[in-house]
Amino acid sequence: MATMKDVAKLAGVSTATVSHVVNGSKKLSIQTTQRVLAAIAQARYIPNTAAKSLRSGQSRMIGVLVEDIRGLPVADIVSGISETLSTAGYRMILLDLHLLEKLYNQYEQIGAYRTHINSGIQLLLSSNVDGIIYVSMHDRHLDYLFDPLAKPLVFAYSHGTNQDTYVTYANQDSAAAITRYLISKGHQRIAVIAGHPHSYPTGRRMDGFLITMQQAGFSVPDTYIRYGDWEYVSGLEQTRALLKLPERPTAIFAMNDLMAAGCMHALNDAGLGIPKDMAVTGFDNRQIAEYLQPPLTTISLPTTEIGGRAALHIMKMVNDSSLPPVRDIIRCSIIERESV
Repeated sequence: MATMKDVAKLAGVSTATVSHVVNGSKKLSIQTTQRVLAAIAQARYIPNTAAKSLRSGQSRMIGVLVEDIRGLPVADIVSGISETLSTAGYRMILLDLHLLEKLYNQYEQIGAYRTHINSGIQLLLSSNVDGIIYVSMHDRHLDYLFDPLAKPLVFAYSHGTNQDTYVTYANQDSAAAITRYLISKGHQRIAVIAGHPHSYPTGRRMDGFLITMQQAGFSVPDTYIRYGDWEYVSGLEQTRALLKLPERPTAIFAMNDLMAAGCMHALNDAGLGIPKDMAVTGFDNRQIAEYLQPPLTTISLPTTEIGGRAALHIMKMVNDSSLPPVRDIIRCSIIERESV
């Protein structure tokens, strides 16, 4: 059976550092904590959870409240949470609010479920959890939904205020990066197929796109800005509208991969080559992206990492209530394939 000394050797740290990670007894950098957790997993070290719980007076259980496990990013985020908690000797209690159908494309209506959300929080608290991670289906501001809590709360894949700890991804910067990428490939007439106009990601990605185009000295006609609803058919329909313009764009930035797939369908129907006649990029890096013809260049969302970091933050907060709020915004990466 692996010992703490084995873990320390693998991670290249002291046994005291391993102990601090396992017990949450000292603030360490995320990089050091992740290295130790990776070594714990590799060595298959099993912390003595029962003994630690008795010493600390903590349950070593974390409540995870998800809007809906079927939502696109949620399962991957929960996987990251579960793996990180388990490696550190914590258990997870998962509660699903089943909001997928209720909130389908009705992003601004989340406030109508405030009572439902807080009932879920109270149910988890009654299970004696040490803290709670709230996992959203969409990146958005959520702080106003929650009653004051006596225990730590971390938002995953959403935003709070400066008084909240949250982990999400760089929406605006990622859209700016994919726009710069298209410009670097020689494109000046770039259209955008946006998501639901009231959603937070749409606004941030649109800002990233428009600001980058302006900085590069390129104008974006109003006719090049099309709004869909994140679904395949809207990508197809909005691309058909773009193809009717007197001066067509040479590239289309679709704000998710499903709409990009619909966009490519419309281009194929029109007999246009991708990327020869028109380039296409997406955003999400869903599994469908690599199987499209041609495979789609897109932005990869760090969903598992969001979950892992949310777990790291909640464990630190459980063990040190004086920690200041953390705004952890993770960079995304461009996945280059063959559509540009």
